[in-house]
Amino acid sequence: MAAPLAELWFERARTHADAPAVDDGRVRLTWGELLPRAVAVSERLASAGMAPGDVVVLQARNTVDWVLLAGGTHLGGGVLAPLGAEEPVAARREYAARVGARLVVAESPAAGELDLGRVCDRLASGDRRELAARAAHPVGEPAGPAVLLATSGTAGHRRTVAMDHAVLHRLYADVAAVLDIDQHDRLLGVVPLAHSFGFNGLLVQAVLTGASLRLVPDRGGESLARIVRESGATVVAGPPALLHDLAAAVRAGAELGPRVRLFMTGATEIRPDELLPLAATAGIPRVSAGYGLTQTCGTVAICPDLGRLAHGRHAPMTPLPGVEVSVVDAVGTPVAAGTAGRVLTRGYQVAVATGAGGWLTTGDEGHLHRDGRLCVTGRLDDQLVVSGFNVDPVRVERALGRSPYVAQVAVIGLPDPRRGHRLVAVAVPLPGVDADGRNDAAVLAEARAVLAGYEVPDAVVWMDALPHTATGKLSRAAVRALLAAHLADSDQEDDG
Repeated sequence: MAAPLAELWFERARTHADAPAVDDGRVRLTWGELLPRAVAVSERLASAGMAPGDVVVLQARNTVDWVLLAGGTHLGGGVLAPLGAEEPVAARREYAARVGARLVVAESPAAGELDLGRVCDRLASGDRRELAARAAHPVGEPAGPAVLLATSGTAGHRRTVAMDHAVLHRLYADVAAVLDIDQHDRLLGVVPLAHSFGFNGLLVQAVLTGASLRLVPDRGGESLARIVRESGATVVAGPPALLHDLAAAVRAGAELGPRVRLFMTGATEIRPDELLPLAATAGIPRVSAGYGLTQTCGTVAICPDLGRLAHGRHAPMTPLPGVEVSVVDAVGTPVAAGTAGRVLTRGYQVAVATGAGGWLTTGDEGHLHRDGRLCVTGRLDDQLVVSGFNVDPVRVERALGRSPYVAQVAVIGLPDPRRGHRLVAVAVPLPGVDADGRNDAAVLAEARAVLAGYEVPDAVVWMDALPHTATGKLSRAAVRALLAAHLADSDQEDDG
């Protein structure tokens, strides 16, 4: 039986005690140092009221303290429920209430919350020896799931997905095997640990394999190329936008160093014809592409080497062992190989099944090769992807609708080669609001108060009305066409 994540911390401390575990540019710990520190955190959480099975909400940047809090939660039998660092306090409070959190821990705590820095204070050497002795005993069976991860829903509100310890162990042991990740690797953690890509693809894989993590707390705070070079990173993980940035840095004269062997990415639609030239520019010899959703614990299928296996415009990805994929038409009948349709998946890693027989309707479009490999070609529903993050337009529209200037609003994603989508809000002003009162900055400020940064649109375009279907539903396709026409007219005016 697969071990719970807490037991893996003990195993790494036994087998890789002196090997580097985690580094955020400020603090560095080996696996042997990490375990007693996590035990201390676990005891502090217990003193604050956490019991086995209790939920702990964590909001922080990618730091060593983040990892310690995650480990301490699991060592105490708790359930981790992380949120992205960009989320406002109001969103954190709403989320904590919805998941029934016993404790909330944050880098910038509000009243009634725990300060992450204080919970993870460093220990004196004597304390460390004492805790190391107490850390010699393995933990029991977990009292709940390992983690609750938030995902954008299609009804304008977040959902949470509970991920089981044994499922994560099995799934990411298979991922590590496909990508050849082992104790000699150093994984660069730019993607937030609160995201499935970060928690599962980086932290869980590090604990499973003994690989080390170089975390990046502030994406824009330092030269990423310099961090890659000086850290000796062998695997860089992130959305396609990250590879765009690294290639641009190299073109500008930066160096990544000789050790990077793999760029690991995942998005709804992977374009080998775009990514492989960027990797060549950056000097990265191998690019892998993964496909998954939070509802599938992050992974369904993987193409381990785009340069060797990709043919055409899309990445052919092989489902992991124990995972099934089907492509069906509008009525649910499987289609022939090579025919586009709706992508379904089922297997032990599907945490939220939506159909009969345990199948999950992913909302993605794709096709299967005759050998069973999957190509995902786009989204079928309204959900958008910005820099690797799912964005629910209904949720964004509700936030924008708080503005005293807005009567109606639709959020549209425009293709962006770096980020995947660029968000634009198409808004109808309230009666009586003239052109001078259409305050773009104020409308976007309302959104920033309740949304993460990646969910906030780049611009507001004002129109007199929004198109609807015969049944009264907003026609996003028609809004997208109107927006395209508006932007085309603006370009012609600029050219003139």
